[in-house]
Amino acid sequence: MITDIKEFCHLFYNMTSIPINYHNFTTNQSQSFPAILRDQSIFRGMLHGFKNFEDSTQNPDYFISPSFSYFGWVRCEASDCAIILGPVFSIPSSDVTLRNFMKEWAVSPEYRQEIAQFLADTPAVSFNRFLYTLAHIHLCLNDQCLDISRHFHLTDTRAIQELSGQHSDQVYKAKENQNYHNTWHFEQEMLRYIQNGDTESLKKLLEHSSELAEGVMADDALRQRKNILITTIALVMRSAIAGGMDMEQAYQLADVYIQECERSQSVVHVSNLEYSMLIDFTERVSQNKIPQGMSREIFDCIQYITHHINEPIQVTDVAEHIGRSRSYLSSHFKKELGFEIGGFIMRCKLEEAKSLLTYSDKSLIEISNYLCFSSQSYFQNVFKKKYGMTPKQYRDQAHKI
Repeated sequence: MITDIKEFCHLFYNMTSIPINYHNFTTNQSQSFPAILRDQSIFRGMLHGFKNFEDSTQNPDYFISPSFSYFGWVRCEASDCAIILGPVFSIPSSDVTLRNFMKEWAVSPEYRQEIAQFLADTPAVSFNRFLYTLAHIHLCLNDQCLDISRHFHLTDTRAIQELSGQHSDQVYKAKENQNYHNTWHFEQEMLRYIQNGDTESLKKLLEHSSELAEGVMADDALRQRKNILITTIALVMRSAIAGGMDMEQAYQLADVYIQECERSQSVVHVSNLEYSMLIDFTERVSQNKIPQGMSREIFDCIQYITHHINEPIQVTDVAEHIGRSRSYLSSHFKKELGFEIGGFIMRCKLEEAKSLLTYSDKSLIEISNYLCFSSQSYFQNVFKKKYGMTPKQYRDQAHKI
């Protein structure tokens, strides 16, 4: 049994780097490790994530927040206090994670850097490992061993049985009313056009989308359209990646559309958003089209380049990444794609520069330094040679549209 819970939390954090918090219900005092915010309000807010926290018979328990962070709690049965674990994420932190987390807990922008560092220092933990960690703390705190599968109902099949019954009932009604899904062939054709970057064929296909019979996925029209859009985004994102779109950009773009979908309060807006999303992904694939039949080696090279475009990467860096020589990579890259790898690296840098010129207010020197050009004048020269105008002229033109 633990006699000094605060010291236990301190040692636990130093050992695992997983955020942990001590809360005393009698004094309503909390202490967190690490102490990321001066006023500690974020950790006090976590208590409200658990329904009937003080009266709950489930010990330990957990919840998953809207930003997909895990929080768990273990109450000490010998005293009026509890340990709160979290926030923990199952994937590494990103800018999207940071924005969602700060919005969810209403953290002031002044703490952005502090929270960003806090999330970066927190290790990614799988959901299963998170539950085992709660069970370990419960054993240390209350001298009780748990079977996590039973305690957290991970093997409860009643939901499966209920859903199977609903499925059978829906199939019966569909046959009675001759109401069948007819979206399969449409979806396959749509995803093929997206993967090929064929925007014009996709637009023609979408003209006939009103003839589709979609399944019922919600009780009201708005939620129905949102559910369909979110499902479609997941399918489209994977087709775009298969067509050559940068993996990280595809995931981030999908996040943006899903967030906009959830904010929408209009069926018409969601429908328009779906059309924009389909065209957006397809055009991005078209702009960065990579021929089909590419080898895994060359695909890995392209992913490496696009993920390190803001670094001073050379052809030798890419060759080392796949464990090949520079001459081997240069030869096979040109053979498969029809252009030089050095030219492709420069093209990626310039495309990123176009995006920054259009959507950010960064200065030319900031963009040049970010993309690791040797000088601002060199950046301007290669940009003008490629696009026929200077970076400033391109920005001015983009802002007029």
